Amino acid sequence: MAAVSALLGLSACTMSPSFPPATSTVASVDLNRYLGTWYEVGSVKQFFSIGLVNTKAQYSLNPNGTVRVENSGNYFGPNGPQSRIVGSAAPVDPSNARLNVAFVGTASTNPPGNYWIVDLDPDYQWAIVSDPSGASGFLLTRSRSVSPEFYDELVSRAAAKGVNVANLTRTPQL
Repeated sequence: MAAVSALLGLSACTMSPSFPPATSTVASVDLNRYLGTWYEVGSVKQFFSIGLVNTKAQYSLNPNGTVRVENSGNYFGPNGPQSRIVGSAAPVDPSNARLNVAFVGTASTNPPGNYWIVDLDPDYQWAIVSDPSGASGFLLTRSRSVSPEFYDELVSRAAAKGVNVANLTRTPQL
């Protein structure tokens, strides 16, 4: 349902007046196409994600219709200590483009959501995720790595969607 490491920090995000709001989400998301593995190639780091490499999110359906969210990575290198957290995501509207992700308790279906898919490849090969304020940002792809040119394109697209790219950094996929 939602994408990835992107999901790692969104449940803790708060709105900040210093960032322009993400103006919109994509029109709709086909949940079945969005499920699967997404690799984080860049993000606005949260306190718990500083030093993480090989960060990825795996999404699958739960029996109750919510999305199982499993985020994982390694600290400081490919053989470093593993970080893993499991939560759930629930859409807040029929578009499936705005969700609430929770790692403690049950994900709420109340708007506005804390996981906004603000840009998405028509073939579901990359996604840009933020929150209503644009303070968080995650660049997700289906492949572990992207060229520097494509990474720059994703950053530009994120900025155009109101994502705080000033603090966005590349996530190593080793």
